[in-house]
Amino acid sequence: MIYKNEKFDLIDEFIDIGYMAEDFEVKDINDNSKIIKKSNEKRDIQIFISFPNYEDFKEEITFFDEFINGAKVDIYTYLIFNKKIQLPTFKKLIPVFDIEEDFACMYGTQILNGTFKNKLTKALFIIGKDGAIYHIDMPNDLEDSFNLELVRVELNKVYQSYTGVGCH
Repeated sequence: MIYKNEKFDLIDEFIDIGYMAEDFEVKDINDNSKIIKKSNEKRDIQIFISFPNYEDFKEEITFFDEFINGAKVDIYTYLIFNKKIQLPTFKKLIPVFDIEEDFACMYGTQILNGTFKNKLTKALFIIGKDGAIYHIDMPNDLEDSFNLELVRVELNKVYQSYTGVGCH
């Protein structure tokens, strides 16, 4: 992967579309431990979105907050950083901090070298109501934006794919 012409490597672990998401532990903005479950109690869609830092990506983060705020259904959207940082208040994004590197290791988002060593790469995971991973967007060049039109299409697919009533 690259950012501003600097190349870097990610951890070898990687979770893929079709697999079950993994639970992971984070700290919330009040420094409380929290387990982000692969399937939340309300059976709502979840998005896990990570970035190396806020400052370099604040415009895209703010834009994504507006994008997800426009959704017609509840989507739990966790904004994940590797350590606690000061952040503004968001409309829909739920900031959490991957202090123990659970997310980094299980989802293959940890950067191993360079300026962003030990930080999280830019990544977006859509998790269905049943806990399955439906979509991953992890740009090779961190200066590239997420494909929000594709994210919108995938969110619609996820919303329609599982009703919670079983197969009969």
